[in-house]
Parts: sequence; C-alpha cells; structure tokens
Amino acid sequence: MIIKSLQTVTLIIFLLCSVSSYSQSRISKLVYKKKSNIDVASKKKNKAMELFLKETFLHMEKVEYMLLFNDKASSFKQVRKMRNDLDKKSLSIKVSEILGGGEGIYYTERKTKKSYHQTEFESELYLIEIDKKLDWNLTQEKKKIGKYVCYKATTEDTSIGSSGSVLKKKIIVWYTPEIPFGYGPLKYNGLPGLILELENDQVIYYTKEIQLHLKDKIDIEKPKKGIQLTRTEFDKTMMGLATDFRKRHKRN
Repeated sequence: MIIKSLQTVTLIIFLLCSVSSYSQSRISKLVYKKKSNIDVASKKKNKAMELFLKETFLHMEKVEYMLLFNDKASSFKQVRKMRNDLDKKSLSIKVSEILGGGEGIYYTERKTKKSYHQTEFESELYLIEIDKKLDWNLTQEKKKIGKYVCYKATTEDTSIGSSGSVLKKKIIVWYTPEIPFGYGPLKYNGLPGLILELENDQVIYYTKEIQLHLKDKIDIEKPKKGIQLTRTEFDKTMMGLATDFRKRHKRN
C-alpha cells in the first residue's frame, strides 16, 4: 500500500514538473503598434515638413512589431506586409517604419543576459552585440494596460545623430510583473516583468495583442549572419562616417 502511494506521489510530481516545464518553454507572442511622440505643432513654420510628418504618422498606424519569447530567449522585429511598387518608393512609409528604431532583428538571451541587433546599413549586414547596460530607475507609479497592472521605469540612453554627435534621450516604460519575463521592444530588457509600453523621444510603442503559451511550433532563432561588432564599435563607425560626410560636404 505504501509503495503504491509513493508511486502515485512520484507520478504526480513528474506530471506537474512536465507541465511546468512545457508551459515555460512554450512560445508567447506580443504585438506592438507605435504612434508618434513628436509635436507636429512645432513644425508649422515649415508647411512642407508639417505635411510630410502628417503623412508619415498616418502610415505609422499600419506598422506592427512582434515580440516572440519564452523562458530562454526573445526576438523582436517588424511584421512585414505585402507592399506595391509605389509604396516601396514612398519616403514617408520608409520613415514611418524606421522612426524611433525598430529596423532589423533584436534578440535577447535570458540566461546570459546578452542582446544582439541584426541590421543593415549601407548595403552591409551587421550583427551588433549590445554591450551598453542600462541603469533602470524603478518607481511605484502604476497604471493598467488591458487587464495587467503595470509599473513605470525610466532610464537614459544614447544614440548617434546625423552630425556624428552623441544624443541623450529619456526612455519611459511600463512593465507588468504579472508576466515575469524581462523582455520588451528593441534592445530594452532586464526589468522584473514584460514591457507593454515604451516611450522615447520620437515614438510610443504600445501593446495591441498578447498571446501566452501558443500551441503553434515557432522557433526563436538567434541571428548569425552579419559583420560582428559591439554597439560601442558600431557607434564609433557611425561617428566616423558622419565626420567624413561633413568634411566632404564642406569642401563642396
């Protein structure tokens, strides 16, 4: 009788462990949309710029991004849609896609806490390791996004401007501990919960749809192709190119 009870308990523990492991390894999906965070009113002195931005923001409403994740890794990229030849040549559509980041593939490994960005620049494919760690400021400010209670966190990030200078920008995110995976849009991760909303100086990424533990078999593939550089090395390359461009422009 005791042996049978032990066997039953062992079987129950095995089944519980299997279910837990299976559900953790299952892929979940979050779809983001984005909207402009730029004040168009400040551009009214330039009518052409104002019209261009309005057209760009209109196209932006159709742009979507997908975050796939499980307990091992995450992948963030734009959801590509069929476009006609005219759309492919449209500058406003192109700007709507790249404004605020989002081009290429972002990949994060949960165990190693390493992040990579595969992106194309000047017809070259790069695989960039994000070596700049973010210092998050966690607050107790909270709000609900859908059915999830989210908390506000902020950090300061940098990017390289067209002139080659280093630009500082404030990042504001809302994350939910109810989905305990520290992933989010672009390269932003490392928080005690999933990021459902992110705001930078140009756009706001917000959640359109969340699907947890999908039954479909989807792989989260780590990008492997591209010239391998760290983010620091890539930024130095961009600064050098911007400086060379300015010098050539002055000579002309």
